[in-house]
Amino acid sequence: MILSVPATMVGVAETGAGLVNTPWGPVTAAMLLKAVFVLTLWAAGVVAAFSYIAAARDACDEEQHRIAAELAAFERFAGRVRALTPETPSPSTTPTPAGAVEPPDRSPVTSGTDGLAAARDAYRETVMAVDHFEEDYDETLAEHARAELGPDAGGALAEGSDLTPGLQSVLAERADAAATERREFLGRLDEEARDLAETERRLSALLAESSDLVTDLERPFGTLEARWRRLDTLERHIGDVVEERTARVADDDAAVPSYLYGQFPVPDPVLADASAALGVVRERREQVTDALTRAN
Repeated sequence: MILSVPATMVGVAETGAGLVNTPWGPVTAAMLLKAVFVLTLWAAGVVAAFSYIAAARDACDEEQHRIAAELAAFERFAGRVRALTPETPSPSTTPTPAGAVEPPDRSPVTSGTDGLAAARDAYRETVMAVDHFEEDYDETLAEHARAELGPDAGGALAEGSDLTPGLQSVLAERADAAATERREFLGRLDEEARDLAETERRLSALLAESSDLVTDLERPFGTLEARWRRLDTLERHIGDVVEERTARVADDDAAVPSYLYGQFPVPDPVLADASAALGVVRERREQVTDALTRAN
């Protein structure tokens, strides 16, 4: 038997322009059908609840590992650049007070050209050596260095001829800046991971309580009425989760980039699971309503 879950069960209504209003805002009909499909599976007991949140936690965890690897790589690159010997002008001979000429200093030095080649090697062996580089970037040194270090410094690293003291300083500073950006982004991912875990905990508790409220419905009218009111309260609590997540998604300082959940078939994993949970609680409240009708 194929279960059919009405759209009203997830609190939606038709709008114009091929969009449907949902608790998280207008979405396309295709997105809604996928969310309703998940809800249908919930009702059938086929899959565990909050599958989108679980997938989001996995995606967030994977991204944390990748960003942490890039952070460490840029820190290593900056350290290796600072350890290089840039090209510095020095006379080949040194006059003596008596007018004699001493022989040139023949101690080994690193030329500016060799230093720049070493800097390129360092970039390949650190920043471009992270495990996910080909999957996420698949760029040449010139392309990636320009994107991360800026067109000027990145271009000089890729195509320059000498490692001057000025270029050495700029490369190290830009690498530090790239590491700082990733450190800050890691903080946002940490917040997202905590938000996902807390939301999953809240929704799990609310859904579990709603399940208890629809067991043994052959009860006195007063008992059933109290259950109906409690289910109404649970619905409002889930609505709070939706509102809080909606505000977080709209906050540029808190939201994670869209690419993190870009492959998901729903606009946002938390809003999808919360809205599905909302539909389940409403359906259970209808069960109590039917029992109230019979008990009256």
